Amino acid sequence: MPTLPRFVRLFPLFLLAGTLSGLVASPRPWEPDAFLPVTGARIAALPAGEQPAWRAYWQASAERAKLLPPRDLVDHSATKPLPGGPIGSSYSKGVRLGAPAKWYASEEARIIADRVVKWQTPVGAWTKSGDYSRDPMAADNHHDVWSGGTFDNDATIYELRFLALVAHTAGDDARVRLWRDSFLRGLDYALASQYPNGGFPQVYPLVGWYHDAITFNDDAMVHILELLRDIAGRREEFAFVPADFAARAQQQLALGIACVLAAQLKNAAGHLTVWGQQHDALTLKPCAARNFEPISECSNESVGLVLFLMTIPAPTPQIVAAVEGAMAWFPAHAIPGVKWDRDATSGTGLVPHNSAPDLWARFSELGTGKPIFSERDRMVHYTVTELSLERRKGYSWYNSRATALPAAYAAWKAKLAEK
Repeated sequence: MPTLPRFVRLFPLFLLAGTLSGLVASPRPWEPDAFLPVTGARIAALPAGEQPAWRAYWQASAERAKLLPPRDLVDHSATKPLPGGPIGSSYSKGVRLGAPAKWYASEEARIIADRVVKWQTPVGAWTKSGDYSRDPMAADNHHDVWSGGTFDNDATIYELRFLALVAHTAGDDARVRLWRDSFLRGLDYALASQYPNGGFPQVYPLVGWYHDAITFNDDAMVHILELLRDIAGRREEFAFVPADFAARAQQQLALGIACVLAAQLKNAAGHLTVWGQQHDALTLKPCAARNFEPISECSNESVGLVLFLMTIPAPTPQIVAAVEGAMAWFPAHAIPGVKWDRDATSGTGLVPHNSAPDLWARFSELGTGKPIFSERDRMVHYTVTELSLERRKGYSWYNSRATALPAAYAAWKAKLAEK
């Protein structure tokens, strides 16, 4: 990672000192219209040349939604702090990636693949709470915004990868064909969900709210692009994918990369920096998401995007510029020599620790670079200990993920120098 002068590198510590001396700004509300869903009216306001593709997408989403049973499309998310401890995230159970190759040939893995097929929704996707230790039951369909299909919390992409790994170890009997057919329905779902500008929503068919935003959160879009990259590159477990699907994967991978590059933020001097956690589907501007995820520059998701861009063979000058811009941002926002104490109820929540890896606030305020935090009431705070117990301990407000970047960046630069 590029080295910056010591006074720049220690800038976040001056922010900490300001917090301790009472100089930090008071909490503020979110910006008006912090996120906007995709709507027919917004599509009609686009430049005339962009409207046909978006209208076709809008109609295709509506048609696919007809395959689903009625759903509760009301936003029930809390808008005030919640009492009690942190509320955990919901992930599917039983899908294993990265296991030894021989395990995918086992009957245990094949039974899970059978269940994955049964859990697939009518639109070709999966939800984020599947339990593949058993068959689905009627009670598993909550008829909410997530029930049709989502990319949130690794859903759909992990199921697709799992099906491909199991099918790769098998022959060509009826059981295997079910896995492969399920995979192709899921791949078609993923390809159909891509916006005309290359982004991907969190939930498809579209349901509104922040779910329509281009979702970098938790690496959702990165996981989709990685899958398309591996299919287009004919990785061995995807050898069964028909040529026309592989060609679509290649085309839509390129479109997705173009979207990532177009969405990258710039500072006041016009230099490329990082990305937000979510970006508006139509304008590509950073936007908010859940009631505690404000508009910001986002360290965690930007690490995933940089690492992905560094996997692209023969990167274009635009990709190189994107990586270099982000790599200059991370050291300027690093907080060295501290640990985050999640149990702290006063002060900054950051405790001096000489051997601790650098920390980054997950969210940095646009324009100022200050770490920001948010409650479920959509109030932005500048001190993490001001949050309720449920939000303070239930979210990764600080992380060290960017410590993985220097080694990856050095290897990437060395490869570029060889060409």
